[in-house]
Amino acid sequence: MTQELAAASEASNSRALGGIVAASLTPVTDTGSIDIVRLKSHFDWLFAAGCSYVSPFGSTGEGASFSVREKRAALAALQQAGVAMDRLIPASMSAALDDAVATIAAAADLGCRAVLIAPPFYYGAASQDGIAAFFEAAANRFGGSFPLDVVLYHIPAMTKVGYGVELVEHLIARHGKRIVGIKDSTGDCTHTLMLAKTFPNLRIFTGDDRVLPDLLAAGGAGMIGGLPNVNAIELCQFFADPSGPASAGLRDRAAKRIVAVDDHGGIIALKAVKARISGDAAWMRPLEPLLPLSPTGVTALIESFRQSQFQFPGEED
Repeated sequence: MTQELAAASEASNSRALGGIVAASLTPVTDTGSIDIVRLKSHFDWLFAAGCSYVSPFGSTGEGASFSVREKRAALAALQQAGVAMDRLIPASMSAALDDAVATIAAAADLGCRAVLIAPPFYYGAASQDGIAAFFEAAANRFGGSFPLDVVLYHIPAMTKVGYGVELVEHLIARHGKRIVGIKDSTGDCTHTLMLAKTFPNLRIFTGDDRVLPDLLAAGGAGMIGGLPNVNAIELCQFFADPSGPASAGLRDRAAKRIVAVDDHGGIIALKAVKARISGDAAWMRPLEPLLPLSPTGVTALIESFRQSQFQFPGEED
Protein backbone atom coordinates (compact mmCIF):
# COMPACT_ATOMS: atom_id res chain seq x y z
CA MET A 1 0.00 0.00 0.00
CA THR A 2 1.14 3.55 -0.68
CA GLN A 3 1.50 5.99 2.21
CA GLU A 4 -1.68 7.71 1.02
CA LEU A 5 -3.65 4.46 1.06
CA ALA A 6 -2.25 3.51 4.44
CA ALA A 7 -3.28 6.91 5.82
CA ALA A 8 -6.76 6.52 4.37
CA SER A 9 -7.04 3.08 5.94
CA GLU A 10 -6.02 4.43 9.34
CA ALA A 11 -8.55 7.27 9.04
CA SER A 12 -11.39 4.89 8.22
CA ASN A 13 -10.46 2.77 11.23
CA SER A 14 -11.57 5.58 13.53
CA ARG A 15 -15.19 4.59 12.88
CA ALA A 16 -16.28 2.07 15.51
CA LEU A 17 -17.55 -1.28 14.27
CA GLY A 18 -21.03 -2.05 15.48
CA GLY A 19 -24.73 -1.73 14.85
CA ILE A 20 -26.86 -3.37 12.19
CA VAL A 21 -24.71 -4.44 9.26
CA ALA A 22 -26.53 -5.72 6.19
CA ALA A 23 -24.95 -8.75 4.55
CA SER A 24 -26.07 -7.43 1.21
CA LEU A 25 -27.82 -9.32 -1.52
CA THR A 26 -26.23 -8.96 -4.95
CA PRO A 27 -28.53 -8.06 -7.85
CA VAL A 28 -27.52 -9.52 -11.20
CA THR A 29 -28.39 -8.57 -14.75
CA ASP A 30 -30.03 -10.93 -17.21
CA THR A 31 -26.52 -11.78 -18.46
CA GLY A 32 -25.28 -12.71 -14.98
CA SER A 33 -23.14 -9.68 -14.25
CA ILE A 34 -23.32 -7.65 -11.04
CA ASP A 35 -25.99 -4.96 -11.43
CA ILE A 36 -24.19 -1.87 -10.12
CA VAL A 37 -27.16 0.49 -10.48
CA ARG A 38 -29.46 -1.70 -8.40
CA LEU A 39 -26.69 -2.51 -5.91
CA LYS A 40 -25.93 1.18 -5.35
CA SER A 41 -29.65 1.92 -4.91
CA HIS A 42 -29.92 -0.92 -2.41
CA PHE A 43 -26.95 0.39 -0.41
CA ASP A 44 -28.56 3.84 -0.35
CA TRP A 45 -31.76 2.29 1.03
CA LEU A 46 -29.88 0.33 3.68
CA PHE A 47 -27.95 3.36 4.89
CA ALA A 48 -31.10 5.50 4.90
CA ALA A 49 -32.79 2.82 7.01
CA GLY A 50 -30.06 3.16 9.63
CA CYS A 51 -27.54 0.42 8.82
CA SER A 52 -24.12 1.38 10.12
CA TYR A 53 -22.28 -0.67 7.50
CA VAL A 54 -22.95 -2.95 4.55
CA SER A 55 -21.05 -6.20 3.98
CA PRO A 56 -21.12 -7.16 0.29
CA PHE A 57 -20.23 -10.48 -1.33
CA GLY A 58 -20.61 -12.74 1.69
CA SER A 59 -22.84 -15.81 1.83
CA THR A 60 -26.06 -13.83 1.35
CA GLY A 61 -24.38 -11.89 -1.45
CA GLU A 62 -23.44 -15.07 -3.36
CA GLY A 63 -19.82 -14.08 -2.85
CA ALA A 64 -18.43 -17.54 -3.57
CA SER A 65 -20.11 -17.48 -7.00
CA PHE A 66 -18.40 -14.31 -8.24
CA SER A 67 -14.76 -14.02 -9.27
CA VAL A 68 -12.37 -11.70 -7.48
CA ARG A 69 -12.15 -9.68 -10.70
CA GLU A 70 -15.93 -9.18 -10.76
CA LYS A 71 -16.08 -8.20 -7.11
CA ARG A 72 -13.18 -5.76 -7.31
CA ALA A 73 -14.67 -4.15 -10.41
CA ALA A 74 -18.02 -3.82 -8.64
CA LEU A 75 -16.43 -2.21 -5.58
CA ALA A 76 -14.53 0.22 -7.80
CA ALA A 77 -17.74 1.10 -9.65
CA LEU A 78 -19.53 1.68 -6.35
CA GLN A 79 -16.72 3.99 -5.29
CA GLN A 80 -17.07 5.91 -8.54
CA ALA A 81 -20.83 6.12 -7.93
CA GLY A 82 -20.22 7.87 -4.62
CA VAL A 83 -20.63 5.06 -2.08
CA ALA A 84 -18.88 5.79 1.23
CA MET A 85 -16.33 3.00 1.08
CA ASP A 86 -15.44 3.33 4.76
CA ARG A 87 -18.91 1.95 5.46
CA LEU A 88 -18.28 -1.28 3.54
CA ILE A 89 -16.98 -4.57 4.93
CA PRO A 90 -16.51 -6.85 1.90
CA ALA A 91 -16.22 -10.58 2.45
CA SER A 92 -13.40 -12.86 1.37
CA MET A 93 -15.02 -16.18 0.48
CA SER A 94 -12.03 -17.85 -1.18
CA ALA A 95 -10.28 -21.12 -0.47
CA ALA A 96 -7.41 -20.09 -2.77
CA LEU A 97 -4.77 -17.97 -1.04
CA ASP A 98 -4.16 -15.76 -4.09
CA ASP A 99 -7.87 -14.97 -4.35
CA ALA A 100 -8.17 -14.20 -0.64
CA VAL A 101 -5.15 -11.90 -0.85
CA ALA A 102 -6.58 -10.15 -3.92
CA THR A 103 -9.88 -9.56 -2.12
CA ILE A 104 -8.11 -8.17 0.95
CA ALA A 105 -5.97 -5.93 -1.26
CA ALA A 106 -9.01 -4.62 -3.12
CA ALA A 107 -10.79 -3.79 0.12
CA ALA A 108 -7.73 -1.94 1.40
CA ASP A 109 -6.95 -0.12 -1.85
CA LEU A 110 -10.54 1.12 -2.15
CA GLY A 111 -10.70 2.37 1.43
CA CYS A 112 -13.12 -0.16 2.93
CA ARG A 113 -13.56 -0.20 6.70
CA ALA A 114 -12.60 -3.86 7.18
CA VAL A 115 -12.69 -7.23 5.49
CA LEU A 116 -14.72 -10.25 6.61
CA ILE A 117 -12.64 -13.42 6.13
CA ALA A 118 -14.13 -16.90 5.95
CA PRO A 119 -11.67 -19.72 6.67
CA PRO A 120 -10.42 -21.69 3.67
CA PHE A 121 -13.12 -24.23 2.94
CA TYR A 122 -13.56 -27.49 0.96
CA TYR A 123 -10.92 -29.42 2.87
CA GLY A 124 -12.97 -30.17 5.96
CA ALA A 125 -9.98 -31.82 7.58
CA ALA A 126 -8.09 -28.52 7.69
CA SER A 127 -6.74 -28.07 11.21
CA GLN A 128 -6.78 -24.93 13.31
CA ASP A 129 -3.01 -24.79 12.77
CA GLY A 130 -3.64 -25.00 9.04
CA ILE A 131 -6.03 -22.04 9.15
CA ALA A 132 -3.47 -20.10 11.18
CA ALA A 133 -0.91 -20.88 8.49
CA PHE A 134 -3.32 -19.59 5.83
CA PHE A 135 -3.62 -16.29 7.70
CA GLU A 136 0.16 -16.13 8.12
CA ALA A 137 0.68 -16.65 4.41
CA ALA A 138 -1.91 -13.98 3.58
CA ALA A 139 -0.36 -11.43 5.95
CA ASN A 140 3.08 -12.15 4.52
CA ARG A 141 1.85 -11.00 1.11
CA PHE A 142 1.45 -7.56 2.72
CA GLY A 143 4.82 -7.49 4.41
CA GLY A 144 3.67 -9.40 7.48
CA SER A 145 0.68 -7.29 8.52
CA PHE A 146 -2.86 -7.06 7.15
CA PRO A 147 -3.50 -3.70 5.47
CA LEU A 148 -6.90 -3.21 7.08
CA ASP A 149 -8.98 -4.55 9.95
CA VAL A 150 -10.20 -8.16 9.87
CA VAL A 151 -13.48 -9.60 11.09
CA LEU A 152 -13.38 -13.40 11.35
CA TYR A 153 -16.33 -15.07 9.63
CA HIS A 154 -17.36 -18.13 11.65
CA ILE A 155 -19.83 -20.15 9.58
CA PRO A 156 -18.85 -23.82 9.97
CA ALA A 157 -22.09 -25.12 8.45
CA MET A 158 -20.84 -23.80 5.10
CA THR A 159 -17.04 -23.86 5.44
CA LYS A 160 -16.77 -27.19 7.34
CA VAL A 161 -14.21 -25.55 9.63
CA GLY A 162 -14.41 -22.58 11.94
CA TYR A 163 -12.50 -20.37 14.32
CA GLY A 164 -11.98 -22.13 17.65
CA VAL A 165 -11.12 -20.17 20.78
CA GLU A 166 -7.45 -21.16 20.73
CA LEU A 167 -7.17 -20.21 17.06
CA VAL A 168 -8.72 -16.79 17.71
CA GLU A 169 -6.29 -16.28 20.59
CA HIS A 170 -3.40 -17.20 18.29
CA LEU A 171 -4.58 -14.85 15.54
CA ILE A 172 -4.89 -11.99 18.02
CA ALA A 173 -1.42 -12.71 19.40
CA ARG A 174 0.10 -12.85 15.91
CA HIS A 175 -1.84 -10.15 14.07
CA GLY A 176 -2.59 -7.83 16.96
CA LYS A 177 -5.15 -5.10 16.66
CA ARG A 178 -5.92 -5.97 13.04
CA ILE A 179 -8.17 -8.78 14.33
CA VAL A 180 -11.10 -6.64 15.45
CA GLY A 181 -14.14 -8.89 15.53
CA ILE A 182 -15.98 -12.13 14.88
CA LYS A 183 -19.20 -12.75 13.00
CA ASP A 184 -20.81 -15.85 14.50
CA SER A 185 -23.23 -17.36 12.01
CA THR A 186 -23.93 -20.54 13.95
CA GLY A 187 -27.28 -19.26 15.23
CA ASP A 188 -26.27 -20.77 18.58
CA CYS A 189 -26.92 -18.12 21.21
CA THR A 190 -24.82 -19.92 23.83
CA HIS A 191 -21.82 -19.97 21.51
CA THR A 192 -22.20 -16.31 20.57
CA LEU A 193 -22.44 -15.24 24.21
CA MET A 194 -19.37 -17.36 25.00
CA LEU A 195 -17.43 -15.42 22.36
CA ALA A 196 -18.60 -12.10 23.81
CA LYS A 197 -17.46 -13.17 27.27
CA THR A 198 -14.17 -14.72 26.15
CA PHE A 199 -13.15 -11.87 23.85
CA PRO A 200 -14.40 -8.65 25.44
CA ASN A 201 -11.98 -6.59 23.35
CA LEU A 202 -13.35 -7.92 20.06
CA ARG A 203 -16.49 -6.75 18.31
CA ILE A 204 -18.79 -9.77 18.39
CA PHE A 205 -21.59 -9.94 15.83
CA THR A 206 -24.34 -12.46 15.31
CA GLY A 207 -25.72 -13.39 11.93
CA ASP A 208 -29.09 -14.28 13.48
CA ASP A 209 -31.82 -11.80 14.45
CA ARG A 210 -33.03 -14.18 17.17
CA VAL A 211 -29.68 -14.00 18.98
CA LEU A 212 -29.40 -10.22 18.72
CA PRO A 213 -31.34 -9.27 21.89
CA ASP A 214 -29.23 -11.49 24.15
CA LEU A 215 -25.99 -10.46 22.46
CA LEU A 216 -26.68 -6.76 22.89
CA ALA A 217 -27.56 -7.34 26.55
CA ALA A 218 -24.15 -9.01 26.94
CA GLY A 219 -22.31 -6.08 25.39
CA GLY A 220 -22.03 -7.44 21.86
CA ALA A 221 -21.49 -5.25 18.81
CA GLY A 222 -24.60 -6.04 16.78
CA MET A 223 -25.39 -8.19 13.77
CA ILE A 224 -24.09 -8.84 10.29
CA GLY A 225 -26.90 -10.69 8.60
CA GLY A 226 -29.24 -11.18 5.68
CA LEU A 227 -32.58 -10.05 7.10
CA PRO A 228 -31.62 -6.34 7.11
CA ASN A 229 -31.88 -6.54 3.31
CA VAL A 230 -35.65 -6.47 3.78
CA ASN A 231 -36.12 -5.53 7.43
CA ALA A 232 -33.44 -2.94 8.11
CA ILE A 233 -35.72 -0.29 9.57
CA GLU A 234 -37.16 -2.51 12.30
CA LEU A 235 -33.78 -3.99 13.20
CA CYS A 236 -32.12 -0.57 13.38
CA GLN A 237 -34.93 0.69 15.59
CA PHE A 238 -34.38 -2.29 17.86
CA PHE A 239 -30.64 -1.68 18.05
CA ALA A 240 -31.24 1.95 18.97
CA ASP A 241 -33.71 1.10 21.74
CA PRO A 242 -33.70 -2.63 22.62
CA SER A 243 -36.09 -2.19 25.54
CA GLY A 244 -38.44 0.26 23.82
CA PRO A 245 -42.08 -0.49 22.99
CA ALA A 246 -41.31 -0.82 19.27
CA SER A 247 -38.84 -3.60 20.09
CA ALA A 248 -41.28 -5.84 21.93
CA GLY A 249 -41.77 -9.18 20.21
CA LEU A 250 -38.81 -8.81 17.86
CA ARG A 251 -37.46 -12.28 18.67
CA ASP A 252 -40.77 -13.98 17.82
CA ARG A 253 -41.19 -12.01 14.60
CA ALA A 254 -37.59 -12.67 13.62
CA ALA A 255 -37.96 -16.40 14.28
CA LYS A 256 -40.96 -16.64 11.94
CA ARG A 257 -39.17 -14.74 9.19
CA ILE A 258 -35.94 -16.71 9.46
CA VAL A 259 -37.85 -19.99 9.30
CA ALA A 260 -39.78 -18.73 6.27
CA VAL A 261 -36.57 -17.69 4.50
CA ASP A 262 -34.81 -20.96 5.31
CA ASP A 263 -37.83 -23.00 4.21
CA HIS A 264 -37.86 -21.27 0.83
CA GLY A 265 -34.22 -21.45 -0.17
CA GLY A 266 -32.40 -18.79 1.82
CA ILE A 267 -30.85 -16.36 -0.66
CA ILE A 268 -33.54 -16.81 -3.31
CA ALA A 269 -36.20 -16.23 -0.67
CA LEU A 270 -34.61 -12.96 0.45
CA LYS A 271 -34.35 -11.90 -3.19
CA ALA A 272 -38.04 -12.68 -3.66
CA VAL A 273 -39.00 -10.54 -0.66
CA LYS A 274 -36.73 -7.73 -1.90
CA ALA A 275 -38.43 -7.94 -5.31
CA ARG A 276 -41.84 -7.68 -3.65
CA ILE A 277 -40.82 -4.72 -1.48
CA SER A 278 -39.18 -2.82 -4.34
CA GLY A 279 -41.69 -3.75 -7.03
CA ASP A 280 -38.72 -4.77 -9.17
CA ALA A 281 -38.87 -8.35 -10.44
CA ALA A 282 -35.22 -8.19 -11.51
CA TRP A 283 -34.29 -8.74 -7.87
CA MET A 284 -35.60 -12.30 -8.18
CA ARG A 285 -32.57 -13.33 -10.24
CA PRO A 286 -29.77 -15.24 -8.49
CA LEU A 287 -26.55 -16.36 -10.10
CA GLU A 288 -26.30 -19.97 -11.25
CA PRO A 289 -26.34 -22.61 -9.83
CA LEU A 290 -29.19 -21.02 -7.85
CA LEU A 291 -32.54 -20.57 -9.58
CA PRO A 292 -35.33 -18.09 -8.78
CA LEU A 293 -38.00 -19.11 -6.31
CA SER A 294 -41.07 -20.58 -8.01
CA PRO A 295 -44.32 -18.56 -8.16
CA THR A 296 -45.92 -20.99 -5.72
CA GLY A 297 -42.99 -20.59 -3.38
CA VAL A 298 -43.15 -16.81 -3.62
CA THR A 299 -46.84 -16.83 -2.69
CA ALA A 300 -46.22 -19.03 0.35
CA LEU A 301 -43.18 -16.99 1.40
CA ILE A 302 -44.97 -13.65 1.20
CA GLU A 303 -47.88 -15.01 3.21
CA SER A 304 -45.47 -16.30 5.87
CA PHE A 305 -43.96 -12.83 6.12
CA ARG A 306 -47.41 -11.30 6.48
CA GLN A 307 -48.13 -13.74 9.31
CA SER A 308 -45.02 -12.39 11.07
CA GLN A 309 -46.55 -8.88 11.06
CA PHE A 310 -44.29 -7.78 8.22
CA GLN A 311 -45.85 -4.91 6.34
CA PHE A 312 -45.24 -4.73 2.61
CA PRO A 313 -45.52 -1.39 0.81
CA GLY A 314 -49.15 -0.57 0.14
CA GLU A 315 -50.35 -2.93 2.88
CA GLU A 316 -49.74 -0.68 5.88
CA ASP A 317 -52.50 -0.26 8.42
